[in-house]
This record gives sequence, structure tokens and C-alpha cells, in this order.
Amino acid sequence: MNTNNTQAGQWQSGENSSAGFRQFYREWRPRDEAHLAVLALHGSLTQSGMWIELAERIGSVRILCPDQRGFGASETPQGDACADFAGDALALADAQLLGRFAVMGHSFACSIALELANRAPARVAGVVLVDPVVRVPGVPAPSGPPAPHPESFATIEDAERHYAATEEGEWTPATLARFARDVMIEAGGAWRFPYTGERLRRLRTFTVSAASDYNLFAKARLVRAPVLLFRGGVSKRFAAAAQAPFVAAFSAPPKTVLCPASGHFPSTTEPDIVAGALMKFLGPLR
Repeated sequence: MNTNNTQAGQWQSGENSSAGFRQFYREWRPRDEAHLAVLALHGSLTQSGMWIELAERIGSVRILCPDQRGFGASETPQGDACADFAGDALALADAQLLGRFAVMGHSFACSIALELANRAPARVAGVVLVDPVVRVPGVPAPSGPPAPHPESFATIEDAERHYAATEEGEWTPATLARFARDVMIEAGGAWRFPYTGERLRRLRTFTVSAASDYNLFAKARLVRAPVLLFRGGVSKRFAAAAQAPFVAAFSAPPKTVLCPASGHFPSTTEPDIVAGALMKFLGPLR
């Protein structure tokens, strides 16, 4: 296990195989734990490194961040269902976390977070959804896999330019630089995405298929744990018109926080807003 020390705590990393494949995780361990631990699940375009800045900024919350199946340093077993990802997350939580915890998901992983909360209500004390992919009512779902894009870049600066061109919201040069280094993987003198094109196509093809179990609204209706919901103010994946119908799907309205200058990555582009709201949300949870 590797350890990286900072003034507020330390990063640890390891591997877990209790779900039937080798899953890499990194974990922020604060010097003084004052809140419930958070199991943080990245979206389909990143890996566990997307949570590094947020965890360090908060400092006092234990945050367990796996590379989900097929992403980052984890193996790629068969199975792309939301239930498969939720099973992986619960297996890791059972191995690493004692008692109750909060689960946080970004993007497509918001479905996984809700699935986990519904599957293990005795373990999950709260759910945090960071810019879920919510379609505007009446707008059809995409019908095929994502458009192709380069799988690697010659320099990290090229990767930064890619994110600047493809992601909405306000990104400072420093934020772009840190985000690219936290989520890209250096290999063979180049910088590649933390997934292969085939991995992403396989997942996206399943999520829009008749077999898909990623229905956010259906999962929202079932959840009984308190929910904290973040929306990027200029997000294309969670547009303003989608917020009201999604919030209405919950039996109890979630606490909703707008990150006005953000696109799809509010925990990166406006981390102070996310960190502050997350700490308030975690405070009363037990």
C-alpha cells in the first residue's frame, strides 16, 4: 500500500478483489475523522483521481474512491449494468468501511449511488449526486455509442486543451492543469484517458439499450436516505429544465445546490461550494 502524507491527512491506495476482479482504490484518511466516511464514485469520463482536490480541500472527511470496473487501474470484468457497479461498490465498502457511510456519485455514477442506497439502506446514511445525467422531458435519449475522440495526447497540455474545448463552464488554467493530471494516465511518454474507447462504447451502448437499468427516476422514487443534489449552472448533461421533474421524483425533496459557473464538473470548477454544502449535509448524518 502506498501512502502520501499531507498536513491534514494522508492518501492511501490499494486493491480489493472481493467483487471478483482486481479493483484499485485510493482513500483519503484525515488525521481526525469528524464525519461519516464517503464512498465516492467517479463518472464515465474520469477515474478516482477526480476526487483528489475535493478530498484534500475538505480535509476532515474520510473519502474512499475506487476506480470503477474498466476504468483507471482496475480490471474490466464482464457486466455493464448499474447493479454490477453497485455490487462492486458495496463489496469495497464491506471490505474497507465500518458501519454506515454516505455515497457520492458523479454523472452516470449517480444511478449507481442511488442503486447502492436502495440495495443497502442499513449501510447508506446519505446520498450525494453531483451533476447527474438527466434528460429534459420529451427529449429522446441518444441512440448510439459516443462519438470517437483521441485516446491519448502527446503532452499534458494537449489534454488540457481537449478539456477546455469539450467541457462547458468556467475553467481557470490552474484548474485545467490539475484536473488533467488527476484524471489522465501517463504511459509510454503520452497521456491517455483512464479508459479505452472500446470500454466507453460498451458501457454507453448498454446504458441506452432495452436492458439498461440506469433509470434515475425509478431509483429516485425508491430512495429513503437524505439526498444532496448538485447541478452545474451551465451543464449540458443536467440542464435547468430537467431539475424540477427530477427533484419531484423523490419522496422527500433533496437539498439542491446550484454551482452557477460550472458545467458537468462542479466538484472541480467550484470546489468550495461543493465542499461547504457537503460538510453541512454530512454533519447530522449518523
